Amino acid sequence: MEFENNLKEFKFVDIDKNLYSQVGIFGANLKEYGVSEIEIYLSETFDFCVAFFGALAVGIRPILLAKPIFSSDKFNINDENFKNFLAPARNMEPKFNLNSTFFLQTSGSTGKSKNIPKRLGAMIEEGLFLKEELGFNESDTFFSSVSHQHMFGLTFKVFLPIISGAKAVSKELNYPEAIFELELENLSFITSPVLLQTLISSPRAAEISGLKNIICAGSALKSELRASIAKLSSARIIDIYGSTETGVVARNLGEELLFFSKVKAGLSEDEALNVSSPWCEFFQTSDWAEIKGNRLTLKGRIDRIVKLNDKRVNLISIENKMLESGLLKDCYCDTHPKFKRLAVLLELSEEGVKLFRNSGKKGIVARLNELLRPEFKNSVRYFKIVSSLCKNAQGKFLKANFKELLEKSEESSWDKSSEDGVYKFKTKLSPALGIFTEHFPNLPLLPGFVQLDFVFKFARELGAEIGDQCVVENLKFLKFVRPNDELCIEISQKDEKVYFEIFCNGARSAAGRIKLGL
Repeated sequence: MEFENNLKEFKFVDIDKNLYSQVGIFGANLKEYGVSEIEIYLSETFDFCVAFFGALAVGIRPILLAKPIFSSDKFNINDENFKNFLAPARNMEPKFNLNSTFFLQTSGSTGKSKNIPKRLGAMIEEGLFLKEELGFNESDTFFSSVSHQHMFGLTFKVFLPIISGAKAVSKELNYPEAIFELELENLSFITSPVLLQTLISSPRAAEISGLKNIICAGSALKSELRASIAKLSSARIIDIYGSTETGVVARNLGEELLFFSKVKAGLSEDEALNVSSPWCEFFQTSDWAEIKGNRLTLKGRIDRIVKLNDKRVNLISIENKMLESGLLKDCYCDTHPKFKRLAVLLELSEEGVKLFRNSGKKGIVARLNELLRPEFKNSVRYFKIVSSLCKNAQGKFLKANFKELLEKSEESSWDKSSEDGVYKFKTKLSPALGIFTEHFPNLPLLPGFVQLDFVFKFARELGAEIGDQCVVENLKFLKFVRPNDELCIEISQKDEKVYFEIFCNGARSAAGRIKLGL
C-alpha cells in the first residue's frame, strides 16, 4: 500500500526517531493485551501517531478523545503509560486495512460530545485530494497550534503531511512565545482564528511575514482579521469549512467560500446544508446555507433559529447586528433559561469599555437597542456583561456554559505580594463586576464602602482581628475608582493599628487606618 511507504518516509523535524519502526513496536506490544479498542489522548503528535497507527495496524480500534478524560471501563493510552508499549523485544511490520475504523469526538459546542466513526481509507482519500487541490508536496513543513486529537488537526497535521511527503513539527505550539521560537520562513501554519488574533496582537507579530501558508478552521475567519494578517504576511490564507462528521467541505482563499471540487452539496426543506464526498458518504448538517453554483454562503445554524411571537428569529443575525456597534469584542445570544425571552452575553471591546466608563451598562444597552430595534424590535430583553465568553480551543462557545455565565456574579481576582512589611493586593476592575452593572447603571463607580470591605477582608487574611470595636480613623477618598482601572491596596500593621493606602492607576486614591478593638 502506498500509504505504508509514505509512513516509512515521514519524519517530524523535532523528533530524532523513526516513526514507522516505533509504530511496529507499539502495535506488537499492544496486541499482547487482547483488547478490541482503546482510548487515546497524547500530547506529542509523534507519540500520537505511534499509538494511533500502531493500534490500526493490529486491528484495534482507536477512540480519539477531545480531552484527557478516560472511561473507567476502557483500555487507554496516555502520556504516563505510553512508553510501556515500546519494549523493543516485540516488533512487527505494520500493515493497514483501508476499512479499519476509529472514532473522533465532536467539539461538544452544541451539547455533549459524540463519538463519530471514521474510516482509514476515507482519511487517506481526503489527504490525497487536499495534496492535489491545494498543491502541497515534499518541500512543505507544517506546524500547528491545534490538536491532532480533533478532525482538523488529524487531517492537516497528520494525514496531509504524510501523504504529501512533507514534514511536520510534533509539538503543539498554541501560544505566541512558542511559535516565535521557530524559524517561520516558508512554513505552513495550521491554526484557529482565536490563536491568530492573539498572534497579530503580539509585539513580534511581524515575524509571521515569511510564512508560506496559514490554514485556518474551527470558526469563521472574519474579514477584518484576514486583512490584518495580510498586512503582516504574504502567506496564502486558507480558511477551511468542514466538521468532524463531513471532513473538509469548502475553502475560502480570500474572495468567497467555495466548495471543494469533489464535494456534492444540497439543501434540506428548511435550507440546512447536506454534503457527500469520497470521504463522507452523506451528512445532513444543521448549518443554514445558500448555494449558488460552487459558492457557499453560511447564514448560521438551524438550531439557532427561535420562534418569538410567531416570528422566526435568527440568533446569529442578532449577534452580527450587535457586533456592528463596535462596542463588542464578542457576544452570544440565546433564550433565557427561566423566561421565554432572549438574553445576550456581551464581551466589551476597547470602545465598549470607554462607553461603559462614561455611561454605564445603560449606555451600552441603549446603543445596542438602537441597532437592533429596526429589524428585531425589542426581542432582546436581558443583557449581561462578562469578562470573557470562555470559548474553547476551536473558538467555539459551548452552549452548556450559557446559563452558568448568565447567572454567575463575577468577582475580582487579586495578585498578592509583600515587601518590608507592606502587603500589596492588585487587580484590574472588570466592567463585568456586579457592583458596576447592577448598582450604578448610568455612571459606574466603585463605592468607598466596597473599597473598605476589600481592606477589611485582606487585613483579616493577614491576621488582624477586626471586630465590632474597630474604628476607621483619618479616612480620606481622593478620587473616583471606575471600571477597567487598576487598583492596588497596600496594608501594613503597627501598634494595634492597620494602615492602608489605595492606589488607582498608580495614583493615591484613598488612605486611612483602622484602630483595632481591645
